[in-house]
Amino acid sequence: MSTHPDAAYAGLGPDTARTYRDLSRLPVHDIDTSLVAAVRRLPHEEAAAHLTTLACAALLEKVGSHDLRGPLYRFPSRVARERAGELARVHESQDEGHDVLGRALGWALDAATAADAQATDSHYRTLNINPGELPHHPQHPMRHEGPEAAVLWLTAQSENLLALVRAAYQNQMHAYVWRLVHSMWPWWRAAGQGHSTDWIELHALALVCLDHDDSAGEREERHLLNTYGIGLRLDGSPIALRTFTRVREMAGRAGDALGGAQAFYELGATHLQRGDVAEAVPFLQLARRIWAEHGSTRGVAVADILLGQAALRMPSVDTTRVLRRFGDARAALEGVDGHDAARALAWRGRTQLQAGDFQAGESDVLTAVQEFLDGHAPREAARALEWLGNAAEDGGRPAEARACYSRALSLYPPVSGADADRVRARIARLT
Repeated sequence: MSTHPDAAYAGLGPDTARTYRDLSRLPVHDIDTSLVAAVRRLPHEEAAAHLTTLACAALLEKVGSHDLRGPLYRFPSRVARERAGELARVHESQDEGHDVLGRALGWALDAATAADAQATDSHYRTLNINPGELPHHPQHPMRHEGPEAAVLWLTAQSENLLALVRAAYQNQMHAYVWRLVHSMWPWWRAAGQGHSTDWIELHALALVCLDHDDSAGEREERHLLNTYGIGLRLDGSPIALRTFTRVREMAGRAGDALGGAQAFYELGATHLQRGDVAEAVPFLQLARRIWAEHGSTRGVAVADILLGQAALRMPSVDTTRVLRRFGDARAALEGVDGHDAARALAWRGRTQLQAGDFQAGESDVLTAVQEFLDGHAPREAARALEWLGNAAEDGGRPAEARACYSRALSLYPPVSGADADRVRARIARLT
């Protein structure tokens, strides 16, 4: 016979009971040892022991395990969480509850900032996000074993991080909101369009919070506006162009040539997405020139990826030149930015497929697919597989096309329902 929750709670030691009450104050989807250690300021071994005890008492339930995070737990029901919250309000003050959330945010920001530094160093260096300047810095800072592990951690914690940002906003903890949104960039980029609604919502909150944080200024606003604009573009919003125009104007006032180059690039990318190739190319060429003048090899490479895409839409295509552009971008980005290096390779593969070199194109595309999957960018991987399916279908190989489309379809649903529907229709035509 199961023990009533109140009786189970009454049997807890005082430290485990406090852990139980503190966890009820967090809006997280699931709980791991690292979070508990940060919130309770405990060694990991003690935090793990509390979780085990709470699971044995059926006050928490174990819901699985993760390679990086270890065992995962949740409250067994909404009612159970609410009951734990009632106990917390009886035993601790509102200020103590605020501190619990603050320690969770300190832990999240520290880990997310470390992930940003590992996975997208060029983005990390755009702003001096130092979690140690804020209260609630964790006693046991988390570090990630390379870029792949950093993105994997962000992906595994994404639901928790989104919830913590919203809770920080509700509790007017403004400094944590915009810093955490900024530091989640590797996940925003990998998740892409599948999370554009969250992307836009949380960036809007972050921009509001900047106005309430004396430590932030126009530079922080400009960088957050830029990533906000990318989310708008992914969502197809017409506001994206206005946002990037504003970023360009701000960079001009600040005398920031590299910031201006980024704004020109984003304007070009937005026009290209809208199909306005003639409008896109001058912006992209200007961004490329500024980056080249300032020795930004990465900037030149990412501009070349889009200039290559624009060239493929021209009435007359110099395939050799386009392939060289993508190849040079790939070489410049390898070991620097895995995501964009995979983009360059995927587009080189697509160009080869369109030129009729199926063997070379297939090799490049499949390599890029694996790199996207390793970087937890399933939509990019699915799109590349769809290109391969298109080429097989056009070449009269329906079985190969179905295999590629089926693999793409296995990746699309969680990130893009519209893309999944399109691929289902293609498969249906081949059966």
